[in-house]
Amino acid sequence: MRLKCLVPNNNTGSFMQRTNTFILAPTIEQERILRDKATNCAKLWNEATFRKRQAYINYQPLDWKCKDLYQKYSPLIDSATAQQIIRKNNESWRSFFALKQLEREDRLPPNIEKVRMPRYWKRDGKYRLMMVLRNDCYSVKDGVMKLPKKLKIPIRGKPKWIGKQGKTEVIYDEVDGKWRVFQAVKTKPLFKPKGSKTCYIDPGIINLFTIWLEGWRQPIAYSGRNLLSDWWYWVDRIADCQSILETINSKKGSKHLSRLYRIRQRRFRQAINTMIRNMVRDLYELGVSKIVIGDLTGIREDNDKGRKSNSMIHNFWSFNHLVQRLKCTAQEYGIGVREASEYKTSSRCIRCGSENIESKGRLFKCLDCELEANRDAIGTLNMANLYGGHAVRVMTHPKLLKWDGVRWQANRPMTHRLMNMIEARIS
Repeated sequence: MRLKCLVPNNNTGSFMQRTNTFILAPTIEQERILRDKATNCAKLWNEATFRKRQAYINYQPLDWKCKDLYQKYSPLIDSATAQQIIRKNNESWRSFFALKQLEREDRLPPNIEKVRMPRYWKRDGKYRLMMVLRNDCYSVKDGVMKLPKKLKIPIRGKPKWIGKQGKTEVIYDEVDGKWRVFQAVKTKPLFKPKGSKTCYIDPGIINLFTIWLEGWRQPIAYSGRNLLSDWWYWVDRIADCQSILETINSKKGSKHLSRLYRIRQRRFRQAINTMIRNMVRDLYELGVSKIVIGDLTGIREDNDKGRKSNSMIHNFWSFNHLVQRLKCTAQEYGIGVREASEYKTSSRCIRCGSENIESKGRLFKCLDCELEANRDAIGTLNMANLYGGHAVRVMTHPKLLKWDGVRWQANRPMTHRLMNMIEARIS
């Protein structure tokens, strides 16, 4: 399991929890040692999990300390790593019990359909190769990672974040055949806000983000059409691969299929990460200290609009990923992010306030004052008026930025940086 970025609720905490990722480059002998240690870690996890499963099924108290397992595996994987594996196993079971409590109270998150016990680190006869290292049991310096048992392994990649190191997970990537390291680091925000402005964002599928800032004459939208087209291309590639596997080999999975899934995800996230990084950096330069983004929690519930639309809503549109990336990046600049309800923001006229409207696709039309506008722009401007902004005499059709595979840029030749475009419009 990859260590995730932890973000305080107000997004303006005095510290940030980040993750450095890099790849180990072991020799043949070091590879053998890593595999032996990771295999023993998996065995320890499986034995602890089996013991807790049996106790849970038979209504018996769980053995949280696992002293005998600790004594058994400490000589094989060192005492600190054995301790961390047992702690991680306990954390998984505590999460399981917390979810069971939410299930009994009928308060499960919408993305969880059924609560299952923690799984074993073994699948299709292969152990999941993974180690958990305590923060004082390793070091990363001068391109070398020092592990317990005097193991020194070169690394590929340079740690991005500098700060107080936390625990580290070393995982073998079966798809790429590489040892990946995920190092938790506690560090401070890089910047402080230059101003006190508020930016408003309406998230969507066709337009991923439609944003507006006080003083702008026109909202700006990041079009997701090119991303969606690329995503459908890889969906077709995945479907063809699945069909071949099932027809010829009678299998449901392979390394090639896993690579296709990974390529699809990475291409999408590269565009998203670039969009958010450039957007937040430019908003910081414009003096933004707070971002209000529409909260679409529950949009997937009871949402059946046909096969293709359902696939976009449930698979392509990673709203949680977008919001988490926005929070993480904004935190580096000291910018707070607030999720706010956007109830009826796209179904109310920005000019006369009427709800007697007609919508088709991205087109919004007010039947009372005959205003024709873009729905995403209307949603963003209504959010601004609802949460402290003053969106008056603003163009109701956004300026589109499109992804060309490398950068986000407007249709007409101009610099791709959002700030240059904004300054030109304001002047």
